[in-house]
Amino acid sequence: MLNELESLIRKLENRSDNWVVRRDAAEALGKVAHAALAALVAHRSDADMDVQLQVERSLEGLRAIALPPTVGTREFTLRELAYACEKRPVRIVEPWENGFAVTVKLNDERSQRVIVTSYDTRESRLVRIYTPCGSAKPDLYEWALKANGRLAMGCFALVRTRSGDRQLVLLHTLPRKDATPQLVKAAVKQIALLGDEMEKRIEGGEDKL
Repeated sequence: MLNELESLIRKLENRSDNWVVRRDAAEALGKVAHAALAALVAHRSDADMDVQLQVERSLEGLRAIALPPTVGTREFTLRELAYACEKRPVRIVEPWENGFAVTVKLNDERSQRVIVTSYDTRESRLVRIYTPCGSAKPDLYEWALKANGRLAMGCFALVRTRSGDRQLVLLHTLPRKDATPQLVKAAVKQIALLGDEMEKRIEGGEDKL
């Protein structure tokens, strides 16, 4: 399949070739692109979060190529990104300190709170999406570092609460300029699921967070 696509691309780019050959190559590529786009759009709500996230990444890449730089490139506010996650009563969004908290209802009467906030430095502007997983105990540090290498999304990090306590959180970041409501919503859902699994291991099954 890839070889056929590369052949069509070469034919289209070969300006010395017959115009009919180039036109037919463009038509064939258009059909392939249409079929691929239709398949991606059909799976934007896929039950598998990893698939859903990759679908959104692929669509974002297509938008960046297909749309002129001045079209559809506005930066979303943090409020817009957070409230795009809301779907009561499954996901409830509320203001939280300098950002927003999304309470995600899970199976087995469990729920997980995911924080959506901004993090700006001189070098970059980020959207931080994280969920508390449990108390940051020194005997968990090595386990968390090893787990980071196996996680499909996000990584473990230490966050200090207002009371001064340290919490182990599952953290995912997106460049602010690339953050869209679809990507943030998919990330919140995935982080909530993964964070709840980690909380079960750390807190022995108790739903504290």
